Amino acid sequence: MTDNKRQPLGAFMDLLSAEIRSRMGNEPAREAAHQRIFGNTALEAPQASGERPQRQPACRHLPACFAELETIGGNLGKLAAALREIEPHLSWNNQSERRKSAVLAENYADSFIVGPGGFVPSGQIEIGVSVMAPHTTYPDHRHPPEELYLVLSQGEWRQNAEAWHEPGVGGVVYNPPDIVHAMRADAKPLFAIWCLPLDNTPHS
Repeated sequence: MTDNKRQPLGAFMDLLSAEIRSRMGNEPAREAAHQRIFGNTALEAPQASGERPQRQPACRHLPACFAELETIGGNLGKLAAALREIEPHLSWNNQSERRKSAVLAENYADSFIVGPGGFVPSGQIEIGVSVMAPHTTYPDHRHPPEELYLVLSQGEWRQNAEAWHEPGVGGVVYNPPDIVHAMRADAKPLFAIWCLPLDNTPHS
């Protein structure tokens, strides 16, 4: 992997960590999750598989997501620019049974930036990005690892049977371990980065 490909990855990781920490408040659980995710600095080098990265139908919304986010400027705009440089090397998928439903297969996709089989291999953490078409809901699900989202678009999140809420662009969502949660897009695509410390259970 050339230095040109390493540079946006390093910038992305630094900006992502700084943005989450600066926006998540002082809640101890969020801070602990941040440390478990970003305290791991021993990441492997990005992998060049030699294969053409996979794309899914929902990736048609990526240009609009990037264009709108980069107009914000500041560190969030820089984060979007770094992610845009990394994105051509990412493979997008719909591998779980849930995502093979007719609605999600057409309207949802995600990609591992860091994690098992990701652009940067890791067995300790997962960092990925999701895009979802307007007027689409990613249904209730749960997983043992806790999770931090950095929200990059309009969209709503819910935990358990609580009301839907919109974190706003730059908002941080913290999902405690094994909590039931969901997200949905309104009139614009939903775009978000998710981060998990692993306990040998894949993101779902």
